[in-house]
Order: sequence, then structure tokens, then C-alpha cells
Amino acid sequence: MKRKFYILLLSLSVSISALAQQDPMYSEYMFNGLILNPAYAGTRDALNATLLYRNQWVSLPGAPKTGLFSLDAPVRNQKVGLGLSVEFDRIGITDHTGVSGAYSYKLKFDKGALTLGIQAGVGFSSSNYTRVNYTDGTRNDEAFQQDFREVLPNFGFGAYYYTDKFYAGFSIPQIAGQTLQKAIYGNQEGAHLDLANHYFLTSGYLVNLTPDFRLKPSVLLKYVAGAPVEIDVNTVAYFYDILGLGVSYRSLASINFLGHLKVTNQIYIGYAYEYSTGKLGSFSGGSHEIMLQYTFDFARTKIVTPRFF
Repeated sequence: MKRKFYILLLSLSVSISALAQQDPMYSEYMFNGLILNPAYAGTRDALNATLLYRNQWVSLPGAPKTGLFSLDAPVRNQKVGLGLSVEFDRIGITDHTGVSGAYSYKLKFDKGALTLGIQAGVGFSSSNYTRVNYTDGTRNDEAFQQDFREVLPNFGFGAYYYTDKFYAGFSIPQIAGQTLQKAIYGNQEGAHLDLANHYFLTSGYLVNLTPDFRLKPSVLLKYVAGAPVEIDVNTVAYFYDILGLGVSYRSLASINFLGHLKVTNQIYIGYAYEYSTGKLGSFSGGSHEIMLQYTFDFARTKIVTPRFF
């Protein structure tokens, strides 16, 4: 029974690798828009560095574990933004490491700004099928006789409009993935990443209820061909511009509880707990995500106006 379950999990890891490895989904993306959209680079008018670790479906063997480091800052009179992201994702015996750079250009208007962004990078994927352990002592399954390696470039695009109280964005982090894959590797048989374009549409609004209490509702729509449209509905309450507490509902997937604490003017920490609402909830202990964020504005000794997106 264990062998069948583990092989089923390995099969699942291959089938969802395009979703999980091309665009790993985080609970705290609303605190770091660069995760979803290259046009976010440099929009906070400061240097931002983020470390994030996600342990998904704890207690489930082979469940995803994801790490992220991102860095972005404005340059050239705040009109250009540059970003860097390094991401590692593991699902069972499948590993993926991605490195990408982002470039954005800002168009300023009377009440807000529009940024257009592009990203380019490379992804390294591998599946160690020969390391699969058989509980019956045999190694006669042809599906696990050869390891899989693949290196692919990736390109993405995004647009992001924001004011002091509102934002909206659209992005395609992976463009022409299947075309590039076929051009490099051809139509080879065996395991491969089933690359597909992922489309993200985001929007949010800041409601100032009192000088010390604010609400930030937001929404994220995700679409990939062959899968149902998924929607995240989020609300974060900010107290004294120091503590943020929120709840998020991800359709067909989970309920998330979020915390975001301003330790100093430059240091923020975040935590999210995700409870699976589907059948996986009976097998896992939920998902945990922690984040450390550093923000520094070179133009001032401290950041006077807090940014909420």
C-alpha cells in the first residue's frame, strides 16, 4: 500500500510540475508583488529584499517545499525598476531551480503610475527516478529506470497600475514555454515538463477607516488552459501601520490565515498558515509559510510614508 501511495505521489508530482514549478503559489504574495508580476520591480521606490520559505501539506510524504529570494529596486530617477528572483521548488523526487531578472519602466500620471515589465531567466529541472525506493525490494518498473534533466529559458511580461490606495496588475510569467521546449528538445518521449502559460490578474484597494486602522481587500484570478479558473479573495487589517492580520480564501483549495509585522522601519516578518479545504485536508497538517523582508530607502534616513502594496 505504501509503495502504491508513493508512486501515486510521484506521478502527481510529474503531472503538476508545470503548475508547481513554473509558478509556485504562495500565501503571502500580496506582500511582495514581484512574485507574480515583473512590472512590480522598483514600484516601492526603495530597495526591497525578501526571503520566503513554504512547507506545503506538512506530514504528507514528498509534499512541495519552496524557497524564494527576491530583490528589487528603482534606478535612474525612479523611472526604471530592476529585480532578481531565485527560487527552489521540490516535489517528491522532482527538483526545480529558477533564476530570473526583471526590468520595468514607469509612466507617471497625476494620481498614479503605470509600469510595464519584462522578465527573463532560466530554469533547471530534474527528477531522480532511479532513487525511488521499492518496499518489496524489486526494481523492475520501467517508468523509474532513468533520471530526467531539463534546462529551459523562460520569458514573461506584466503591467501594473497603482496609486496610494489602489492597484491592479496583469502578468504572464511564462510565455512561449512549450514553443521553446520543442525547439530545444524536440518531441522526445518520456518524462517532461508540460509547460503552459499562466495568466494572473490582481487588484486591491486600501480603506482608511481611522488613522490607526486600515483594511486592504484584494483579489487574484489565475487561469491556465485545461484547468478551472481559480480565485483568491483576501482581506488584511492593519493596526497602527505596524501589525497586519488577514484571511484569504482560495477557491477549490484552501483558507489561509496571515500575519505581517513591522519590526523596524526596514524589517518586516510574515507568517501564513494554510488549511486545505479539499480532500488533502484529511491527509496533511496544512501548509506553513514564513517571510523576512528588508526595505531601505537610500534617499531618506527612514521611510516616512508606509506602503501597503
